Amino acid sequence: MLVSSRAAYILHRRPYRETSQIIDVFSRDHGRVCLMSKGSRGARSRVGGLVQPFRPLQLGWQGRGEMPTLCDVDAAELRPPRLDGRELMSAFYINELIMRLLHRHDVYEALFDDYHAVLYALQTPAGIEAALRSFEKKLLQHLGFGLNLEYDADCGEAVRANAFYAYHFEHGPVLIDADASSQYPVVAGDSLLAFAGDTLQSERQLTDIKRLMRYVIHNHLGGRKLKSRELFRSTRIAG
Repeated sequence: MLVSSRAAYILHRRPYRETSQIIDVFSRDHGRVCLMSKGSRGARSRVGGLVQPFRPLQLGWQGRGEMPTLCDVDAAELRPPRLDGRELMSAFYINELIMRLLHRHDVYEALFDDYHAVLYALQTPAGIEAALRSFEKKLLQHLGFGLNLEYDADCGEAVRANAFYAYHFEHGPVLIDADASSQYPVVAGDSLLAFAGDTLQSERQLTDIKRLMRYVIHNHLGGRKLKSRELFRSTRIAG
């Protein structure tokens, strides 16, 4: 089977033998695909500089089975996002989420567009947290795990901005006294509503939703830890 040039990003790569590498690709038209990139780590490779994460590409491949061979690599007509430090670590975190949560060959064209957009949004340091939370929410929606953010999951009443809610996994927010203890993350109503409308602004709202999303994603991952999050934490400690 031959797949002609398609819009794609490289999510992850790992060495194979002396000069080749195995790359995990997120393609707009074919979803997540694992490819063999022969000779792309060699000193004389013409495409080695292109086979990089976070760079918009046009890729083609051929072959059957679980690992076709990369046969065509071109840079897309877009400048790659400028990512460094915290921005780069955040991008690696997004890549790991996609690797962990998306099945191979499941096509999500709208998610690909959201992924493309968030990489460029990460270039603005002040907006990183809001951009990450928005992408996490959209990722879960595309996978069929959309969050209930606007209605009390027990009684169906609209979430009140001045109230507090314990968020139950795969159920939603449940009204709770502000000073009550809970095994679930407690989130202010105005934070839930701001998240629903993509209008997160205050540090308190961002902190509320970051805590909520860590809880939700942790459960969707079955409790498995994310390497990118651990690396980011260790880097911050080291710094």
